[in-house]
Amino acid sequence: MSTIGSEDTTVQAWDIHPKFSALNNPLTIYRGHKGAVNAVAYARGGSLIVSGSADAEIAVWEGTVSDRPIMRFGGHEGAVLSIRVSGEKIFSSSEDKTIQIWDLSTGRSLVSIIHGHTAPINAIALSPDGMRVVSASDDASLRIFDTETGEPCTMPQRTSSRLLSVALSRDGALVACGGTDASVLVWRVDMIRRAVWPDGFIRKIRKLEFCMVDDQGVFSDFSVPDGGWLRGSKSEAMVWIPSVYRTGLWTPRTVGILGALETALDLRSFVHGTRWEQCRVEVSASKS
Repeated sequence: MSTIGSEDTTVQAWDIHPKFSALNNPLTIYRGHKGAVNAVAYARGGSLIVSGSADAEIAVWEGTVSDRPIMRFGGHEGAVLSIRVSGEKIFSSSEDKTIQIWDLSTGRSLVSIIHGHTAPINAIALSPDGMRVVSASDDASLRIFDTETGEPCTMPQRTSSRLLSVALSRDGALVACGGTDASVLVWRVDMIRRAVWPDGFIRKIRKLEFCMVDDQGVFSDFSVPDGGWLRGSKSEAMVWIPSVYRTGLWTPRTVGILGALETALDLRSFVHGTRWEQCRVEVSASKS
């Protein structure tokens, strides 16, 4: 049996056996949502169906021939865009830029991942053990979170276009995502070791500590800039490096520099975009 969500606000279950699929009629139609149904998933071996819709609501239905809703609940502030189920937990991503984890039996919120993405999260995927959730977003980044704590496990992977889909290999070692640039990207990731920022990215030059990776991973990998500008994932100008410092500029791939003035960027306090105002520092004027 195959289940689909529809723009007409229904969830439909179809028998995919050739004998019945030729009849072109769904076995069951589930009604109750008030908006287009963007995502569906099976739970408990197919005995339950979980759906998420544009009305920001999640519904749990009997997965057999009954069309009876077991419960409906909400918590997102925007359309539900993706649904996954692992054991007794429901995972949902939304237009509101968050991932929520719910109890399958009660609909109670277990974990809310509210920090990370800056645009709608179009798709999520789970590691085989259910301990990691991978998300793909309109902000052109791929992120991995701990499902117990909601904390990020790695720095985000940046791409040049909006991401629409994500999937993991059966062993969880590879992550594939697709975006609006008509390409599919594949990464090999470590789901076990956590890359904690900034401690895991500190480097030293002559006993001076610095971190070449910002907390959003915009500069997780960069080369000596052409024309002096370090650019973001969408080629937007971010930081200009004067010509005198470019030859000896350290990058994340630099091992050592000889015969040039060494320059290192410490990005632990780097802010940009809508966060630019955070660079303001209060200075109290001393009275004479």
